[in-house]
Amino acid sequence: MPNQTSSKRISISLSPELHSVISDLSQLQNKPMSRVVVELLDELTPLLSNVRDGLMEVQKTNDPKALLRHMGNDFVLEGLELLGDLSKEIKQL
Repeated sequence: MPNQTSSKRISISLSPELHSVISDLSQLQNKPMSRVVVELLDELTPLLSNVRDGLMEVQKTNDPKALLRHMGNDFVLEGLELLGDLSKEIKQL
């Protein structure tokens, strides 16, 4: 989690359904809703970085297929890695 002094603030609006989910997670984990959101976004940072990089590549090359090429391999590899991690956690239960 970023240092409080270096953190940037944003204002967001959530759909009622998403608010309910985040609120429930907040209560179940005994954490503020903002912390739940930040932790979720921290987990998604590699994926979001890949999307950003792919979109930047499309913008530079003007080739929408470049996005699919760029992201396709990363998504498959990251998905397999996440499944492997999940499998390990389940085995430890």
